[in-house]
Amino acid sequence: MLTKVLYFALSVLIMVGIGLPIQAQDSGFKYPISVAATETGIYVADRQLPGIWVITAGKTSIFHQAGKKFGTPLNAIRCLAIDSNGSLLAGDSATRDIYRFNTEGIPTALTGGQIGIPMGIAVSGDGTIYVSDLELHRVVKLTSDGKVSEFAKVKGPAGMSFDTQGNLYVASRGDARLVKISMDGSATPVDGADKIRFAQDVAVDANGRVLVTDGYGKAIWDFTDGAARLIEGSPLIHPVGISSSAAGTFLVDPRGAGVLKLDGEKAIPVLSE
Repeated sequence: MLTKVLYFALSVLIMVGIGLPIQAQDSGFKYPISVAATETGIYVADRQLPGIWVITAGKTSIFHQAGKKFGTPLNAIRCLAIDSNGSLLAGDSATRDIYRFNTEGIPTALTGGQIGIPMGIAVSGDGTIYVSDLELHRVVKLTSDGKVSEFAKVKGPAGMSFDTQGNLYVASRGDARLVKISMDGSATPVDGADKIRFAQDVAVDANGRVLVTDGYGKAIWDFTDGAARLIEGSPLIHPVGISSSAAGTFLVDPRGAGVLKLDGEKAIPVLSE
Protein backbone atom coordinates (compact mmCIF):
# COMPACT_ATOMS: atom_id res chain seq x y z
CA MET A 1 0.00 0.00 0.00
CA LEU A 2 2.79 2.41 0.91
CA THR A 3 4.50 1.66 -2.42
CA LYS A 4 1.31 2.55 -4.31
CA VAL A 5 0.92 5.81 -2.37
CA LEU A 6 4.53 6.79 -3.03
CA TYR A 7 4.16 5.93 -6.72
CA PHE A 8 1.02 8.08 -7.02
CA ALA A 9 2.68 11.00 -5.23
CA LEU A 10 5.74 10.73 -7.47
CA SER A 11 3.51 10.64 -10.58
CA VAL A 12 1.72 13.82 -9.49
CA LEU A 13 5.01 15.61 -8.87
CA ILE A 14 6.28 14.61 -12.31
CA MET A 15 3.08 15.81 -14.02
CA VAL A 16 3.19 19.13 -12.22
CA GLY A 17 6.88 19.53 -12.97
CA ILE A 18 6.44 19.11 -16.71
CA GLY A 19 3.24 21.10 -16.86
CA LEU A 20 0.71 18.33 -17.55
CA PRO A 21 -2.82 18.92 -16.26
CA ILE A 22 -4.15 16.65 -13.55
CA GLN A 23 -7.75 15.59 -14.03
CA ALA A 24 -10.03 16.38 -11.12
CA GLN A 25 -10.58 13.45 -8.77
CA ASP A 26 -13.28 15.11 -6.67
CA SER A 27 -16.21 12.96 -7.76
CA GLY A 28 -15.16 10.09 -9.95
CA PHE A 29 -15.75 12.26 -13.02
CA LYS A 30 -13.80 10.98 -16.01
CA TYR A 31 -14.38 13.63 -18.68
CA PRO A 32 -17.24 16.03 -17.86
CA ILE A 33 -18.30 18.01 -20.95
CA SER A 34 -21.69 19.58 -20.21
CA VAL A 35 -23.63 20.83 -17.21
CA ALA A 36 -27.21 21.85 -16.42
CA ALA A 37 -28.61 22.71 -13.01
CA THR A 38 -31.93 22.94 -11.22
CA GLU A 39 -32.43 24.11 -7.66
CA THR A 40 -32.29 20.49 -6.51
CA GLY A 41 -29.38 19.08 -8.51
CA ILE A 42 -26.45 19.75 -10.83
CA TYR A 43 -26.37 17.36 -13.79
CA VAL A 44 -23.05 16.61 -15.47
CA ALA A 45 -22.62 14.72 -18.75
CA ASP A 46 -19.51 12.57 -18.72
CA ARG A 47 -18.20 11.54 -22.13
CA GLN A 48 -16.22 8.64 -20.71
CA LEU A 49 -18.65 7.31 -18.10
CA PRO A 50 -20.63 7.16 -20.45
CA GLY A 51 -23.64 8.77 -18.85
CA ILE A 52 -24.76 11.50 -16.47
CA TRP A 53 -23.80 12.32 -12.89
CA VAL A 54 -25.91 14.37 -10.49
CA ILE A 55 -24.62 16.44 -7.59
CA THR A 56 -27.14 16.77 -4.77
CA ALA A 57 -26.39 18.36 -1.40
CA GLY A 58 -22.67 18.28 -2.16
CA LYS A 59 -22.59 14.58 -3.02
CA THR A 60 -22.30 12.91 -6.41
CA SER A 61 -24.12 9.89 -7.73
CA ILE A 62 -24.76 8.34 -11.13
CA PHE A 63 -28.03 9.63 -12.55
CA HIS A 64 -27.86 7.57 -15.74
CA GLN A 65 -25.35 4.89 -16.73
CA ALA A 66 -25.34 4.36 -20.50
CA GLY A 67 -23.98 1.37 -22.34
CA LYS A 68 -20.36 1.35 -23.44
CA LYS A 69 -21.15 0.10 -26.94
CA PHE A 70 -21.21 2.96 -29.43
CA GLY A 71 -24.55 3.38 -31.13
CA THR A 72 -26.52 2.52 -28.02
CA PRO A 73 -28.76 5.20 -26.47
CA LEU A 74 -26.94 8.01 -24.64
CA ASN A 75 -23.52 6.49 -25.25
CA ALA A 76 -22.14 9.81 -26.55
CA ILE A 77 -23.87 12.66 -24.73
CA ARG A 78 -22.62 16.05 -25.95
CA CYS A 79 -24.97 18.49 -24.26
CA LEU A 80 -27.53 18.93 -21.47
CA ALA A 81 -30.32 21.41 -20.79
CA ILE A 82 -33.43 21.81 -18.64
CA ASP A 83 -36.76 22.20 -20.43
CA SER A 84 -39.61 24.52 -19.46
CA ASN A 85 -41.13 21.83 -17.21
CA GLY A 86 -37.89 21.25 -15.32
CA SER A 87 -37.07 17.98 -17.10
CA LEU A 88 -33.52 17.10 -18.09
CA LEU A 89 -32.69 17.01 -21.82
CA ALA A 90 -29.63 15.32 -23.29
CA GLY A 91 -28.22 15.42 -26.82
CA ASP A 92 -26.66 12.15 -27.95
CA SER A 93 -24.50 11.83 -31.07
CA ALA A 94 -24.44 8.03 -30.83
CA THR A 95 -28.13 7.78 -31.76
CA ARG A 96 -28.41 11.27 -33.31
CA ASP A 97 -31.24 12.20 -31.00
CA ILE A 98 -32.44 14.30 -28.08
CA TYR A 99 -33.68 12.55 -24.94
CA ARG A 100 -35.97 13.78 -22.17
CA PHE A 101 -35.79 12.23 -18.71
CA ASN A 102 -38.98 11.83 -16.68
CA THR A 103 -39.26 12.17 -12.90
CA GLU A 104 -38.15 8.54 -12.50
CA GLY A 105 -35.00 9.19 -14.52
CA ILE A 106 -36.19 7.21 -17.54
CA PRO A 107 -35.17 8.70 -20.93
CA THR A 108 -37.38 8.97 -24.00
CA ALA A 109 -36.04 9.75 -27.49
CA LEU A 110 -37.77 12.76 -29.03
CA THR A 111 -36.87 12.82 -32.73
CA GLY A 112 -36.23 9.31 -33.99
CA GLY A 113 -32.67 10.09 -34.99
CA GLN A 114 -33.34 13.21 -37.07
CA ILE A 115 -30.34 15.20 -35.78
CA GLY A 116 -26.71 14.79 -36.83
CA ILE A 117 -24.34 15.71 -34.00
CA PRO A 118 -26.21 17.64 -31.29
CA MET A 119 -23.74 19.96 -29.58
CA GLY A 120 -26.03 22.37 -27.78
CA ILE A 121 -29.62 22.59 -26.54
CA ALA A 122 -31.52 25.76 -25.67
CA VAL A 123 -35.16 26.19 -24.67
CA SER A 124 -37.00 29.37 -25.66
CA GLY A 125 -39.47 31.24 -23.49
CA ASP A 126 -42.42 29.41 -25.08
CA GLY A 127 -40.86 26.01 -24.39
CA THR A 128 -39.64 25.27 -27.92
CA ILE A 129 -36.44 23.19 -27.99
CA TYR A 130 -33.59 24.34 -30.22
CA VAL A 131 -30.62 22.12 -31.05
CA SER A 132 -27.30 22.90 -32.73
CA ASP A 133 -26.28 20.30 -35.30
CA LEU A 134 -22.52 20.31 -35.80
CA GLU A 135 -22.62 17.79 -38.63
CA LEU A 136 -25.01 19.74 -40.84
CA HIS A 137 -23.95 23.24 -39.70
CA ARG A 138 -27.39 24.33 -38.63
CA VAL A 139 -29.68 25.09 -35.70
CA VAL A 140 -32.99 23.23 -35.70
CA LYS A 141 -36.31 23.56 -33.88
CA LEU A 142 -37.99 20.57 -32.29
CA THR A 143 -41.76 20.64 -31.98
CA SER A 144 -43.78 18.77 -29.38
CA ASP A 145 -44.71 16.07 -31.93
CA GLY A 146 -41.05 15.28 -32.68
CA LYS A 147 -40.72 17.13 -35.97
CA VAL A 148 -37.38 18.76 -36.73
CA SER A 149 -37.13 21.86 -38.91
CA GLU A 150 -34.18 24.06 -39.78
CA PHE A 151 -34.11 27.40 -37.96
CA ALA A 152 -30.79 28.91 -39.08
CA LYS A 153 -27.51 28.09 -40.78
CA VAL A 154 -24.43 28.41 -38.56
CA LYS A 155 -20.95 27.15 -39.35
CA GLY A 156 -19.73 24.72 -36.70
CA PRO A 157 -22.44 25.39 -34.08
CA ALA A 158 -21.80 24.26 -30.50
CA GLY A 159 -23.34 25.47 -27.20
CA MET A 160 -26.35 27.81 -27.20
CA SER A 161 -28.33 30.10 -24.89
CA PHE A 162 -31.27 32.50 -25.13
CA ASP A 163 -31.32 36.03 -23.72
CA THR A 164 -34.46 37.62 -22.26
CA GLN A 165 -35.25 39.33 -25.59
CA GLY A 166 -35.52 35.99 -27.37
CA ASN A 167 -32.18 36.21 -29.18
CA LEU A 168 -30.29 32.94 -29.47
CA TYR A 169 -26.51 33.04 -28.93
CA VAL A 170 -24.55 30.21 -30.52
CA ALA A 171 -20.90 29.37 -29.87
CA SER A 172 -19.27 28.55 -33.20
CA ARG A 173 -16.31 26.50 -34.35
CA GLY A 174 -16.25 28.75 -37.42
CA ASP A 175 -14.39 32.04 -37.78
CA ALA A 176 -17.18 34.06 -36.13
CA ARG A 177 -16.78 32.14 -32.82
CA LEU A 178 -20.09 33.58 -31.54
CA VAL A 179 -23.24 34.46 -33.46
CA LYS A 180 -26.50 36.06 -32.41
CA ILE A 181 -29.67 34.76 -34.06
CA SER A 182 -32.88 36.76 -33.96
CA MET A 183 -36.25 35.01 -33.85
CA ASP A 184 -36.63 35.34 -37.63
CA GLY A 185 -33.56 33.12 -38.03
CA SER A 186 -31.11 35.78 -39.20
CA ALA A 187 -27.60 35.27 -37.80
CA THR A 188 -25.11 38.04 -37.03
CA PRO A 189 -21.50 37.60 -35.83
CA VAL A 190 -20.92 39.18 -32.41
CA ASP A 191 -18.31 41.94 -32.46
CA GLY A 192 -14.99 40.96 -30.90
CA ALA A 193 -15.79 37.25 -30.67
CA ASP A 194 -13.13 36.41 -33.24
CA LYS A 195 -10.62 36.91 -30.40
CA ILE A 196 -11.82 33.68 -28.82
CA ARG A 197 -9.40 30.85 -29.55
CA PHE A 198 -11.91 27.98 -29.37
CA ALA A 199 -15.53 28.69 -28.45
CA GLN A 200 -17.09 25.77 -26.61
CA ASP A 201 -20.33 26.93 -25.02
CA VAL A 202 -22.31 30.05 -24.15
CA ALA A 203 -24.67 30.97 -21.31
CA VAL A 204 -26.66 34.14 -20.69
CA ASP A 205 -26.83 34.57 -16.92
CA ALA A 206 -29.42 36.25 -14.70
CA ASN A 207 -27.64 39.59 -15.06
CA GLY A 208 -27.73 39.40 -18.85
CA ARG A 209 -24.03 38.64 -19.21
CA VAL A 210 -23.23 36.65 -22.36
CA LEU A 211 -20.54 34.24 -21.16
CA VAL A 212 -18.50 32.05 -23.50
CA THR A 213 -16.06 29.29 -22.54
CA ASP A 214 -12.77 29.36 -24.45
CA GLY A 215 -11.19 25.92 -24.18
CA TYR A 216 -7.84 26.71 -25.77
CA GLY A 217 -7.66 30.18 -24.22
CA LYS A 218 -8.30 28.84 -20.69
CA ALA A 219 -10.82 31.63 -20.28
CA ILE A 220 -14.40 32.76 -19.93
CA TRP A 221 -15.35 35.73 -22.08
CA ASP A 222 -18.02 38.30 -21.22
CA PHE A 223 -19.80 40.05 -24.10
CA THR A 224 -22.05 42.27 -22.00
CA ASP A 225 -20.30 45.40 -23.23
CA GLY A 226 -17.86 44.44 -25.94
CA ALA A 227 -15.40 41.54 -25.68
CA ALA A 228 -13.65 41.09 -22.34
CA ARG A 229 -12.08 38.15 -20.53
CA LEU A 230 -13.99 37.62 -17.31
CA ILE A 231 -11.57 34.92 -16.11
CA GLU A 232 -8.31 33.77 -17.66
CA GLY A 233 -6.01 31.05 -16.39
CA SER A 234 -6.17 29.40 -12.98
CA PRO A 235 -8.33 27.67 -11.92
CA LEU A 236 -9.31 27.13 -15.56
CA ILE A 237 -7.35 24.67 -17.69
CA HIS A 238 -9.80 23.66 -20.41
CA PRO A 239 -13.31 25.03 -19.73
CA VAL A 240 -15.96 23.39 -21.87
CA GLY A 241 -19.66 23.42 -20.92
CA ILE A 242 -21.40 26.32 -19.20
CA SER A 243 -25.03 26.95 -18.25
CA SER A 244 -27.04 29.39 -16.19
CA SER A 245 -30.35 29.03 -14.38
CA ALA A 246 -32.05 30.09 -11.16
CA ALA A 247 -29.62 27.74 -9.41
CA GLY A 248 -26.63 29.79 -10.61
CA THR A 249 -24.03 29.64 -13.36
CA PHE A 250 -21.98 26.47 -13.57
CA LEU A 251 -19.20 25.26 -15.85
CA VAL A 252 -17.20 22.10 -16.35
CA ASP A 253 -13.47 21.74 -16.90
CA PRO A 254 -12.46 18.12 -17.64
CA ARG A 255 -8.75 18.84 -17.23
CA GLY A 256 -9.12 21.01 -14.17
CA ALA A 257 -11.42 21.18 -11.17
CA GLY A 258 -14.32 19.30 -12.75
CA VAL A 259 -17.44 21.32 -11.89
CA LEU A 260 -17.19 24.99 -10.93
CA LYS A 261 -19.69 27.70 -10.00
CA LEU A 262 -19.29 31.32 -11.04
CA ASP A 263 -19.37 33.83 -8.22
CA GLY A 264 -18.98 37.28 -9.75
CA GLU A 265 -15.61 37.10 -11.49
CA LYS A 266 -14.44 33.96 -9.73
CA ALA A 267 -14.83 30.29 -10.63
CA ILE A 268 -15.08 28.19 -7.49
CA PRO A 269 -14.91 24.34 -7.49
CA VAL A 270 -18.22 22.84 -6.41
CA LEU A 271 -16.60 19.81 -4.79
CA SER A 272 -13.36 19.50 -2.89
CA GLU A 273 -10.65 17.31 -4.40
